[in-house]
Amino acid sequence: MENKKVCLWDLEGPISALDFAAELGRLLKDKPKLGLESYDMGEFFVMISNYDDYLIDVPGVKEKLRIPEYQPGDTLRLMAPLYIFSFNDSELKTIAKQNLGLLPGAVECMKELHNDWEVFVISTSYTQFAYSVTEAIGIETDHVYCTDLNIEKLKIDLSKIEETVEILIFLIFQKYLDNNKNLDLIIDDLNRFFWLGEKSEYHRVMNEVKVRGGKRKELAAEAIAKRTGVPLSKVIAVGDSITDINMLSRVNTEGGFAISFNGNRFSLKEANISVTTKNQMGILPLFRNYPDIFSFIEKWENNFSTFENNPNHIPNSLISRELREYFIKHDFVPEFYILKNKTKSQMDEITTRQVKMRKFVRGWAGNLG
Repeated sequence: MENKKVCLWDLEGPISALDFAAELGRLLKDKPKLGLESYDMGEFFVMISNYDDYLIDVPGVKEKLRIPEYQPGDTLRLMAPLYIFSFNDSELKTIAKQNLGLLPGAVECMKELHNDWEVFVISTSYTQFAYSVTEAIGIETDHVYCTDLNIEKLKIDLSKIEETVEILIFLIFQKYLDNNKNLDLIIDDLNRFFWLGEKSEYHRVMNEVKVRGGKRKELAAEAIAKRTGVPLSKVIAVGDSITDINMLSRVNTEGGFAISFNGNRFSLKEANISVTTKNQMGILPLFRNYPDIFSFIEKWENNFSTFENNPNHIPNSLISRELREYFIKHDFVPEFYILKNKTKSQMDEITTRQVKMRKFVRGWAGNLG
């Protein structure tokens, strides 16, 4: 038991470049019964995602709206009735399997981790996507904590959605588009629709979906620590966005390794390590140097300027020959930083580099919080 090693991974970002819910949003325009053919529904998802960031990021908003249980990532809760009405379970599984979006190096990285680590995934992703991706990289379903979306059961209570579409898309979203995508101008409209106005089938179904984000990710981490007997002070947790802040903060506070992987300002604020890389194998040196990860990163940081633009110049004393050859073959050098005691300007630079890589690796999904 003492030698057991446990790592916790977010799915979308650190493992898959895809944002599955956002992709489903884009596909809504192809569902003729909703009459959305003329709308960019991917942009609609961005609007709802930014609204989610607003609810979490602005102090006092949740209390004012009387939604204290609202968690980061509940975008998937707000969008769920549209997906439940439009798709069936089989369609979602097919869409997931057709585009897993695995990061370069993900299969190789996970294959090595399985030799020495018990790998868990804690993700906001719907089950249909989370189980498809993890199956492809050898993670058992009972090691995956995600958002259960029982479409067939929830569809029973969702017979009417036309009035919702009229208000949420034809009125509120159109107003957003007509005003140069200014979220501030529709905040009151969204607050009224989701929380303060008359309740409908849409709202009843929405509130049955419990997204695995925010505090619920932290609770999953606690459950895994209890299940494995490995305290959070000994685990590695990897996340990249606002949905991971509670998990990263808790692991950081407990003295574990909380990694922002191609993250944004939300994940970096709560992490104690940053990893910036276009290939998932870039994170492997940290696992190989466990538990002396901070000592390894100090050496990496001190020498980084001599090899940051050329993996051929990475000293043999830092990583193994075969890993160095892998970096050379795929032409990349990962960036590692210890985030403790960094100045504001240093953190700003790290954030800029992480966000740039995030957008490069994830495309349009990299803009989401």
